[in-house]
Amino acid sequence: MDGRGVTNYSKDKPSYGFSTATTEFDDALMSRGVVTFEQAMIAKGASPQEARRLSDMKFNNSVEGRQVDQQSTGNNHEDTSDDDDEEFIRTYRQQRIKELKKDKNAIKYGDVIHISRPDWNREVNEASRSGTWVIVNLTRHTSSLSARHDEICDIVEETIRELAVKFEQVKFVFISSTSAIEKWPAENLPTLFCYRYGKMQHQLIGINALGGSGLNVDRLEWRLARLGIVETDLEEDPLPHNKSAEFRSHSKVFTDDFCDDDYDGVD
Repeated sequence: MDGRGVTNYSKDKPSYGFSTATTEFDDALMSRGVVTFEQAMIAKGASPQEARRLSDMKFNNSVEGRQVDQQSTGNNHEDTSDDDDEEFIRTYRQQRIKELKKDKNAIKYGDVIHISRPDWNREVNEASRSGTWVIVNLTRHTSSLSARHDEICDIVEETIRELAVKFEQVKFVFISSTSAIEKWPAENLPTLFCYRYGKMQHQLIGINALGGSGLNVDRLEWRLARLGIVETDLEEDPLPHNKSAEFRSHSKVFTDDFCDDDYDGVD
Protein backbone atom coordinates (compact mmCIF):
# COMPACT_ATOMS: atom_id res chain seq x y z
CA MET A 1 0.00 0.00 0.00
CA ASP A 2 1.59 3.22 -1.12
CA GLY A 3 1.54 6.69 0.29
CA ARG A 4 -0.54 6.35 3.44
CA GLY A 5 2.22 7.98 5.46
CA VAL A 6 0.34 8.13 8.76
CA THR A 7 1.15 6.71 12.17
CA ASN A 8 -0.73 6.77 15.46
CA TYR A 9 1.73 7.36 18.26
CA SER A 10 -1.10 7.05 20.79
CA LYS A 11 -4.73 6.09 20.67
CA ASP A 12 -5.46 9.33 22.52
CA LYS A 13 -3.74 11.56 19.96
CA PRO A 14 -4.28 12.32 16.28
CA SER A 15 -2.21 10.82 13.50
CA TYR A 16 0.92 12.43 12.12
CA GLY A 17 2.82 12.01 8.89
CA PHE A 18 5.78 9.67 9.24
CA SER A 19 9.38 10.67 8.61
CA THR A 20 12.67 8.80 8.33
CA ALA A 21 13.78 10.18 11.69
CA THR A 22 14.23 7.52 14.36
CA THR A 23 14.14 7.90 18.12
CA GLU A 24 16.93 6.87 20.47
CA PHE A 25 14.83 3.86 21.41
CA ASP A 26 14.44 2.91 17.71
CA ASP A 27 18.21 3.21 17.28
CA ALA A 28 18.80 1.01 20.33
CA LEU A 29 16.43 -1.64 18.96
CA MET A 30 18.15 -1.58 15.58
CA SER A 31 21.67 -1.70 17.05
CA ARG A 32 20.75 -4.85 18.94
CA GLY A 33 19.05 -6.47 15.97
CA VAL A 34 15.59 -6.41 17.57
CA VAL A 35 14.08 -4.55 14.61
CA THR A 36 15.34 -3.44 11.21
CA PHE A 37 15.15 0.07 9.78
CA GLU A 38 12.40 -1.15 7.44
CA GLN A 39 10.35 -2.42 10.39
CA ALA A 40 10.84 0.88 12.20
CA MET A 41 9.53 2.75 9.15
CA ILE A 42 6.53 0.41 8.81
CA ALA A 43 5.73 0.99 12.48
CA LYS A 44 5.69 4.72 11.72
CA GLY A 45 3.11 4.19 8.95
CA ALA A 46 5.17 3.60 5.81
CA SER A 47 4.02 0.93 3.38
CA PRO A 48 6.35 -2.09 2.93
CA GLN A 49 7.40 -0.78 -0.47
CA GLU A 50 8.07 2.72 0.86
CA ALA A 51 9.98 1.27 3.83
CA ARG A 52 12.25 -0.68 1.50
CA ARG A 53 12.85 2.40 -0.62
CA LEU A 54 13.70 4.50 2.44
CA SER A 55 15.98 1.75 3.73
CA ASP A 56 17.87 1.56 0.43
CA MET A 57 18.17 5.32 0.30
CA LYS A 58 19.43 5.51 3.87
CA PHE A 59 21.97 2.76 3.18
CA ASN A 60 23.32 4.39 0.03
CA ASN A 61 23.59 7.82 1.65
CA SER A 62 25.27 6.60 4.81
CA VAL A 63 27.87 4.09 3.60
CA GLU A 64 30.64 6.66 3.50
CA GLY A 65 29.55 8.17 6.80
CA ARG A 66 29.60 4.77 8.50
CA GLN A 67 33.08 4.05 7.18
CA VAL A 68 34.40 7.32 8.60
CA ASP A 69 32.62 6.70 11.88
CA GLN A 70 34.06 3.20 12.20
CA GLN A 71 37.59 4.51 11.61
CA SER A 72 37.21 7.22 14.25
CA THR A 73 35.49 5.16 16.92
CA GLY A 74 37.58 2.01 16.59
CA ASN A 75 36.40 -0.66 18.96
CA ASN A 76 34.22 1.53 21.16
CA HIS A 77 31.28 -0.85 20.67
CA GLU A 78 33.21 -3.51 22.49
CA ASP A 79 33.08 -1.35 25.61
CA THR A 80 29.32 -1.82 25.93
CA SER A 81 28.83 -3.81 29.07
CA ASP A 82 26.69 -6.87 29.47
CA ASP A 83 24.88 -5.03 32.26
CA ASP A 84 23.77 -2.33 29.81
CA ASP A 85 22.44 -4.97 27.43
CA GLU A 86 20.56 -6.73 30.20
CA GLU A 87 19.04 -3.43 31.36
CA PHE A 88 17.96 -2.59 27.82
CA ILE A 89 16.38 -6.01 27.31
CA ARG A 90 14.57 -5.64 30.63
CA THR A 91 13.23 -2.21 29.65
CA TYR A 92 12.16 -3.44 26.21
CA ARG A 93 10.39 -6.46 27.69
CA GLN A 94 8.48 -4.28 30.15
CA GLN A 95 7.40 -1.95 27.35
CA ARG A 96 6.18 -4.85 25.21
CA ILE A 97 4.21 -6.27 28.16
CA LYS A 98 2.49 -2.90 28.60
CA GLU A 99 1.67 -2.74 24.89
CA LEU A 100 0.26 -6.27 24.89
CA LYS A 101 -1.87 -5.55 27.95
CA LYS A 102 -3.16 -2.39 26.27
CA ASP A 103 -4.11 -4.36 23.15
CA LYS A 104 -5.76 -7.06 25.26
CA ASN A 105 -7.82 -4.49 27.16
CA ALA A 106 -8.86 -2.60 24.02
CA ILE A 107 -12.57 -2.64 23.27
CA LYS A 108 -13.43 -5.16 20.58
CA TYR A 109 -16.66 -5.25 18.60
CA GLY A 110 -16.57 -7.95 15.91
CA ASP A 111 -20.03 -7.24 14.48
CA VAL A 112 -22.13 -4.36 13.22
CA ILE A 113 -24.27 -2.39 15.64
CA HIS A 114 -27.71 -1.12 14.63
CA ILE A 115 -28.66 2.27 16.06
CA SER A 116 -31.40 4.87 15.74
CA ARG A 117 -31.18 8.65 15.64
CA PRO A 118 -31.29 9.18 19.46
CA ASP A 119 -28.31 6.81 19.83
CA TRP A 120 -26.05 8.76 17.48
CA ASN A 121 -24.22 10.99 19.96
CA ARG A 122 -23.47 8.12 22.35
CA GLU A 123 -22.67 5.41 19.80
CA VAL A 124 -20.79 7.57 17.28
CA ASN A 125 -19.45 10.90 18.60
CA GLU A 126 -18.74 9.80 22.17
CA ALA A 127 -17.55 6.32 21.19
CA SER A 128 -14.98 7.83 18.83
CA ARG A 129 -13.57 10.48 21.17
CA SER A 130 -10.85 8.23 22.60
CA GLY A 131 -9.44 7.48 19.13
CA THR A 132 -11.61 4.53 18.15
CA TRP A 133 -12.67 4.59 14.52
CA VAL A 134 -16.45 4.47 14.14
CA ILE A 135 -17.71 3.74 10.62
CA VAL A 136 -21.33 4.69 10.03
CA ASN A 137 -23.13 3.01 7.13
CA LEU A 138 -26.33 4.75 6.05
CA THR A 139 -28.69 1.98 4.99
CA ARG A 140 -31.72 2.26 2.70
CA HIS A 141 -35.03 2.40 4.50
CA THR A 142 -37.11 0.94 1.68
CA SER A 143 -36.63 0.34 -2.04
CA SER A 144 -34.68 3.30 -3.29
CA LEU A 145 -33.88 3.91 -6.95
CA SER A 146 -33.92 0.55 -8.70
CA ALA A 147 -33.49 -3.17 -8.14
CA ARG A 148 -29.82 -2.81 -9.13
CA HIS A 149 -29.30 0.01 -6.64
CA ASP A 150 -30.93 -2.05 -3.88
CA GLU A 151 -28.66 -4.98 -4.75
CA ILE A 152 -25.57 -2.79 -4.51
CA CYS A 153 -26.62 -1.45 -1.11
CA ASP A 154 -27.14 -5.03 0.09
CA ILE A 155 -23.68 -6.02 -1.15
CA VAL A 156 -22.14 -3.10 0.75
CA GLU A 157 -23.91 -4.15 3.94
CA GLU A 158 -22.66 -7.73 3.63
CA THR A 159 -19.14 -6.51 2.88
CA ILE A 160 -19.13 -4.32 5.98
CA ARG A 161 -20.34 -7.24 8.10
CA GLU A 162 -17.30 -9.24 7.00
CA LEU A 163 -14.96 -6.34 7.73
CA ALA A 164 -16.49 -5.93 11.19
CA VAL A 165 -15.53 -9.51 12.01
CA LYS A 166 -12.01 -9.03 10.65
CA PHE A 167 -11.29 -5.66 12.28
CA GLU A 168 -12.69 -6.04 15.78
CA GLN A 169 -11.30 -2.78 17.14
CA VAL A 170 -13.18 -0.71 14.56
CA LYS A 171 -16.79 0.02 15.43
CA PHE A 172 -19.14 -0.45 12.46
CA VAL A 173 -22.59 1.09 12.84
CA PHE A 174 -25.70 0.72 10.69
CA ILE A 175 -28.43 3.33 10.71
CA SER A 176 -31.27 4.00 8.30
CA SER A 177 -30.44 6.99 6.12
CA THR A 178 -33.83 8.57 6.74
CA SER A 179 -33.41 8.10 10.48
CA ALA A 180 -29.95 9.65 10.48
CA ILE A 181 -30.58 12.52 8.07
CA GLU A 182 -34.17 13.06 7.03
CA LYS A 183 -33.46 14.52 3.59
CA TRP A 184 -30.38 12.50 2.69
CA PRO A 185 -30.77 11.72 -1.05
CA ALA A 186 -31.31 8.07 -1.93
CA GLU A 187 -28.94 8.46 -4.88
CA ASN A 188 -26.11 9.12 -2.38
CA LEU A 189 -26.40 5.59 -1.02
CA PRO A 190 -24.32 3.69 -0.16
CA THR A 191 -22.70 6.20 2.18
CA LEU A 192 -20.04 5.74 4.86
CA PHE A 193 -19.17 8.37 7.48
CA CYS A 194 -15.86 7.76 9.28
CA TYR A 195 -15.62 9.26 12.77
CA ARG A 196 -12.68 9.64 15.13
CA TYR A 197 -12.00 11.97 18.07
CA GLY A 198 -15.68 12.90 18.13
CA LYS A 199 -15.73 14.31 14.59
CA MET A 200 -16.27 13.07 11.07
CA GLN A 201 -12.87 12.62 9.43
CA HIS A 202 -13.86 11.10 6.07
CA GLN A 203 -16.96 10.39 4.02
CA LEU A 204 -17.38 7.91 1.18
CA ILE A 205 -20.46 8.67 -0.88
CA GLY A 206 -21.71 6.46 -3.68
CA ILE A 207 -20.62 3.00 -4.76
CA ASN A 208 -17.67 4.24 -6.81
CA ALA A 209 -16.10 5.79 -3.70
CA LEU A 210 -16.37 2.41 -1.96
CA GLY A 211 -14.82 0.36 -4.76
CA GLY A 212 -17.27 0.27 -7.66
CA SER A 213 -20.04 -2.15 -8.54
CA GLY A 214 -17.54 -5.01 -8.47
CA LEU A 215 -17.09 -4.32 -4.76
CA ASN A 216 -15.63 -7.05 -2.60
CA VAL A 217 -14.21 -7.15 0.93
CA ASP A 218 -10.63 -6.55 -0.20
CA ARG A 219 -11.51 -3.49 -2.27
CA LEU A 220 -13.28 -1.78 0.61
CA GLU A 221 -10.53 -2.85 3.02
CA TRP A 222 -8.00 -1.22 0.67
CA ARG A 223 -9.89 2.08 0.71
CA LEU A 224 -10.25 2.11 4.49
CA ALA A 225 -6.55 1.33 4.81
CA ARG A 226 -5.67 4.21 2.50
CA LEU A 227 -7.50 6.47 4.95
CA GLY A 228 -5.53 5.04 7.88
CA ILE A 229 -8.60 3.39 9.42
CA VAL A 230 -7.40 -0.24 9.28
CA GLU A 231 -4.07 -2.01 8.77
CA THR A 232 -3.86 -4.27 5.74
CA ASP A 233 -1.46 -6.74 4.15
CA LEU A 234 -2.77 -5.83 0.70
CA GLU A 235 -0.06 -4.32 -1.51
CA GLU A 236 -2.32 -2.97 -4.26
CA ASP A 237 -5.95 -2.23 -5.03
CA PRO A 238 -7.60 -5.64 -5.68
CA LEU A 239 -9.48 -6.19 -8.91
CA PRO A 240 -13.27 -5.83 -8.80
CA HIS A 241 -15.51 -8.85 -9.23
CA ASN A 242 -16.94 -7.34 -12.39
CA LYS A 243 -14.80 -4.72 -14.08
CA SER A 244 -17.23 -4.09 -16.92
CA ALA A 245 -20.19 -2.91 -14.87
CA GLU A 246 -19.66 0.40 -13.12
CA PHE A 247 -22.62 1.85 -11.27
CA ARG A 248 -22.86 5.53 -12.14
CA SER A 249 -23.63 7.40 -8.97
CA HIS A 250 -25.10 10.87 -9.37
CA SER A 251 -24.30 11.67 -5.76
CA LYS A 252 -23.99 15.05 -4.17
CA VAL A 253 -21.55 15.60 -1.29
CA PHE A 254 -23.12 17.01 1.86
CA THR A 255 -21.05 18.12 4.83
CA ASP A 256 -22.16 21.00 7.00
CA ASP A 257 -25.67 21.02 5.52
CA PHE A 258 -26.80 18.31 7.90
CA CYS A 259 -24.60 19.19 10.91
CA ASP A 260 -26.02 19.84 14.32
CA ASP A 261 -24.68 19.25 17.83
CA ASP A 262 -24.24 15.56 17.12
CA TYR A 263 -23.33 15.48 13.43
CA ASP A 264 -19.89 17.04 13.24
CA GLY A 265 -18.73 18.01 9.77
CA VAL A 266 -15.33 17.30 8.28
CA ASP A 267 -12.64 19.55 9.73
